[in-house]
Amino acid sequence: MMKQELPDRLKLYHFKCDRLLGRGGTGTVYRAIDTVKGEVVAVKLFHANFFRNNSQVRDFAKSVQQFKKFNHANVVRVNEFIEGPEGLCLTMEYVDGPDMKYYLENRTWNLEERLVIVAQICNGLQYIHDQGFTHHDLKPGNILFTRKGVAKLSDYSLCRPRALPFLDSGLVEQITPMYVAPEIIRGEKATNRSDIYSLGIALYLMFAGKLPFEVDNLQLLYMAHMRAVPLNPHMVNRRCPQALGDVIMKMIEKDPAKRYESCDQLRIVLSDVGRSRI
Repeated sequence: MMKQELPDRLKLYHFKCDRLLGRGGTGTVYRAIDTVKGEVVAVKLFHANFFRNNSQVRDFAKSVQQFKKFNHANVVRVNEFIEGPEGLCLTMEYVDGPDMKYYLENRTWNLEERLVIVAQICNGLQYIHDQGFTHHDLKPGNILFTRKGVAKLSDYSLCRPRALPFLDSGLVEQITPMYVAPEIIRGEKATNRSDIYSLGIALYLMFAGKLPFEVDNLQLLYMAHMRAVPLNPHMVNRRCPQALGDVIMKMIEKDPAKRYESCDQLRIVLSDVGRSRI
């Protein structure tokens, strides 16, 4: 069973907090009861220094108006962005199952099941891209499951419209280092293919059973993203088919132009891999 932690606060605006769901580089997430609507929700309280100025807050508030329109089975629903004396909060759909990190650590290996999950993730990420956004922080901790096994992409803290200028250096530093694309490290603008790279690192972990770059120094990790070529996942874990390993290696190409063009294209290629194993 998933460990359940008591919250460090019992109330946040009109929400009654009853469980701590997680802490990260951008903020703290609670399960809470909306005392106005009587609904169970997830509430993210951003760290006080996450937004560097009022302009960033305004830009994010505008993005939230678009997030609220998102309507897809594999994307977490966003409710509202709250600005007030208790801090900046984003309220979202509460997903009642574990995240992908827990799944990988506790679920027995099943290739077909994992490929079904990846197809769902591709569907959700393609939807976000189709709305004109890049996620910027795709990782196992931001992929959630319902108790019925539906995968949902979550955490829009760094999600930005592609039309905006690239994130400033302060926000770039908040992207999880293990999953950041080389072009972002180089200071270039993120694209949909940057998200595909991040997903490729997550799939490497999912199918190889380990991360591609196992270093504990941030600069060495950045250097590995930009220059090091890891072993094909098939060579690390023989349960991972060669064809699937090849797909993952293409996802984490250093040059964005050599990666898959879209998540739709990636999903089709992965479905071919799945059929070839039947």
